[in-house]
Order: sequence, then C-alpha cells, then structure tokens
Amino acid sequence: MIDFRYHIVSIVAIFFALGAGVVLGAGPLKGTGSEIVQSQADKDRAALEDARADLIQAKALDKYRDDYVAKVTTGLTDGKLTGKKIVVVTMPSADNDMTNSIQDALEAAGGQVTTRVSLDAKLFDPGQRQLVESLVNELVTADITFDPDSNTYQRAGTLLARGIAAREEGKPVDTEATRILSGVTGSKLVSLKPTPKDRASLVVVVAAKPPTPAPDNSSYNDAVDFAEGLDQGSGGAVVAGVPESAQNGGMLKSLRGDSAATKILSTVDVANIPSGQMTVVFALVEQAGGKAGQYGAVDAKNGVAPSADQAKGN
Repeated sequence: MIDFRYHIVSIVAIFFALGAGVVLGAGPLKGTGSEIVQSQADKDRAALEDARADLIQAKALDKYRDDYVAKVTTGLTDGKLTGKKIVVVTMPSADNDMTNSIQDALEAAGGQVTTRVSLDAKLFDPGQRQLVESLVNELVTADITFDPDSNTYQRAGTLLARGIAAREEGKPVDTEATRILSGVTGSKLVSLKPTPKDRASLVVVVAAKPPTPAPDNSSYNDAVDFAEGLDQGSGGAVVAGVPESAQNGGMLKSLRGDSAATKILSTVDVANIPSGQMTVVFALVEQAGGKAGQYGAVDAKNGVAPSADQAKGN
C-alpha cells in the first residue's frame, strides 16, 4: 500500500517540474526555437536576394553581349547570300521566335526565303513509317535517284527536297514538285506556308530543344536521316538549334555522332543568339561551296564559326 507521503512527494515533483519550465521559458531558453527559425529565414532571404541579383546581372550581361555583337558585326553578313533562295524547315516543336530570327538573318544577308516547311511529330512516329514509305513510293519522280543503301527517311527527305529545293538556283516549282507538295501536305505530316513559286538551293533545318526528360539520342536517327535526304536533294543544308540540342538527348548530338551525316551536313548549336544566327549564314555559304562543318559552343568539332577566310568570301 502506497502511503500518503509518496503522494506528497509526487505532487511536489510535478509542481517543481512545472515551475522549472516556467523559469526556463522566461529565462535563458526563452524564444530559442523562434530565434532559430527567424535566423534561418533571414539567411534564406539573403541567399534569395543574392541569387536574384546574380540573375539580373547575368541577364544584363547577356543583353549587353547580344547588343554588342549585333552592333559591332552589323554588315558582316551583308551580301553573303545574295541571289540565293533558301527554304526553312522546322522540326516538330522548334521554337518559332528562334526560327523568325534565323529567317531575319538570312534575309539581312541578301537571301530569299521561299517558304517555311513545318514537319509534324507524326512524321517521325515509328507507327507511321509504313505510311511514309508508301508516300515515297507513290510520289517519287523519274528524275529522283535514291542511293541503293538509303533508308525510308533519307528517301523521304530527298523526296521533299524535290518539291521545295534543287541542287542549282533557278529551278521553278514544276508540275512534279506541285504533285509532291500536294501529296505530302495532304498526308498531314508536312505543312508549308506560303506555297513557293521557286525551288530553293539551300536548306536550313531548325531543330527543337529536347523535351524533359531527355530522350535517348537514337530517337533522332530518323530526323537526322531526313535532314541528310534534304541535303542530298539540294545545294546544301545546315541544321540549327540551341545549346541543349547538342547535349545528350538532342538532335544535334545525334547528328554529330553520325560520321556519314557530318560529312555532308553542317550544324550550329547557338542559333538562339545573334552571333549564332550569323554563323548559320556563314555555314550556308560554306555549304554552297561544297563543304560542311560543325559549329557552336557544345562539342563543336570545327569551332565557333567557319574560318575568317570563309567569312570574308562571297
């Protein structure tokens, strides 16, 4: 049996503990938890302000760089593409603003953009390969010669090139070209605007930024083959994109890993900035001369741009 003294001691202990808590709460430990939270919040706020300041500075420097390049290099590409007709082909999800900027650079260099061709994502859907092959067989013309080792998408690119481009300047959109364009646009895999009157000699292919998560590089094999076909059916082709497109999961990364493609196609991985758009112009000039190069900021084998001699040439 527990005696009365035990209860007294227990009650006293409880009140002592409560009293100690009150004393400590009003004394040395008062506000400790809230002060820690406030201190961390102040640090986080300071870090956020620093990050915001860094971002503002980075944006300011980017704008300065782009404005500086645009002003200092004004006129550098003038006349480089005079007399050249160019078709712009956009891959699925290609950035429209970048495409517009590339077209502006081509026209500022004296080139004439005959049309813009948009490729639908369904074109590269594995389930549509049979349809693509059927279209090629149905629309092929007598003057198209396919390489015996060519695949479906290389032939498809060459077929489209017959409708919008030629290896020489001055080729009109003839009856055969009209039939090809009618066939491919009717399939809903390709669209173009405006309807061209003349076929171009040069092609710019605008690649898209890879999606997130980035796909395997091999997912662009068909797109690279298609670009090869466009090159084979024209006087030369340049594939332009953003830096991400030259990294894992991007079309330019896939293209640059294909030794056969890099022998005939040129690439520019900084086409989202003015200097890169100028590089597209120089790369087209180089293509017209029968040469190819890989240019830009990400694993670009041939450096930032074609050589100074190429830049001075016409």
